[in-house]
Amino acid sequence: MTFGERMRQLMQEQDVSLRRLAKAVPCNVGYLSKVARDLGGPSEDLAKRLDELLGAGGELAGLRRPPQRPTSVKAGDADRLRHAARKPLRVDPATVEALARVLDGQRRLEDSVGSAAVLPAVRVQLKSITSMVTEARGPIRNDLLDVAAQWSQFGGWLYASVGRPGDALKSLGRTLEWATESGNQQIVGEVLSWQGYVAERRGQIGAMIGLSQAAQRLRAGSVGRVYDLYQEARALAAVGEADAVRRLTEQAAAAVVDVRPDVARPWEYYYFAPGFFVLEHGLAYRILGRTDPAYNAVAIEHLKAGLDGLPANMRASEWAGDFVYQLAMAYLQIGEAGEAERVAADLETIATRTGSDRLTGLLAALR
Repeated sequence: MTFGERMRQLMQEQDVSLRRLAKAVPCNVGYLSKVARDLGGPSEDLAKRLDELLGAGGELAGLRRPPQRPTSVKAGDADRLRHAARKPLRVDPATVEALARVLDGQRRLEDSVGSAAVLPAVRVQLKSITSMVTEARGPIRNDLLDVAAQWSQFGGWLYASVGRPGDALKSLGRTLEWATESGNQQIVGEVLSWQGYVAERRGQIGAMIGLSQAAQRLRAGSVGRVYDLYQEARALAAVGEADAVRRLTEQAAAAVVDVRPDVARPWEYYYFAPGFFVLEHGLAYRILGRTDPAYNAVAIEHLKAGLDGLPANMRASEWAGDFVYQLAMAYLQIGEAGEAERVAADLETIATRTGSDRLTGLLAALR
């Protein structure tokens, strides 16, 4: 019996609806629907939580099968990549696979140590990858372009995260070039989405809306489109368009039910984390709450639930700290200074652990 089959049995026996269970976890109901249908495996934390809520006594958690992911780094990967950097004409499929594994490791390392700590190594690797792309030809070129674009995309995120938007756009421009050559529309859509994110950081709301909509057109049916809907909602929240925010957040919540984890791209694993889109939902309403206090209650509810739903490694990450800050802001917007300070202490822990100057700056703004 699979995890999903036993989960559905237990829900039926106890007359528990999917929506009620998702609220108790807490996590996104669309994601939980996929877990129940065996379309996406639960994290270890989620499996234990469902086991507890459904009174399975460890039986349900025991049915969880760990996701099959490539090992982040294999013995010999570093030597192989150094050799490829010296002789880029000799790039082979094993080199491309090694690049993908190392990138996977860098993504997960960033969750633990923050963007600033990872950026120097990524810059060095991108320099080598650029040389490989320049020299590559023949059948291997397209495969190399695909993983190279992912590296450059990751570099763009790191630059944006440490407050260097100009470098972020430069890196994303290189990503766009490589993804366009290889015909990878999903990465092109991701670039447009991240350009919209950088526009948000710069206060360019018109560009943020337009780029988010452009990304949605390219990423129809993918989990990335759900993120882009929420990003557009944030932009419209910033200009007080409450009706449009409600429409977009409802559309996003409905769309997430149809996305498939089995066809997700490597960088999209964040989106399937329990609580991720609950956080995005809450953030849109926190922004609305700046001018209309009535929206702060729903913002606080979603931000708390989303943070509680994140797996432990993500909950302690630098990017999760951004949402902790947003929760503190929501409390300040309703005059709950004591709660805001309690949340700020959590933010301080994350900022110290990751050495994040950005989070330290947000903490100073709260206090």
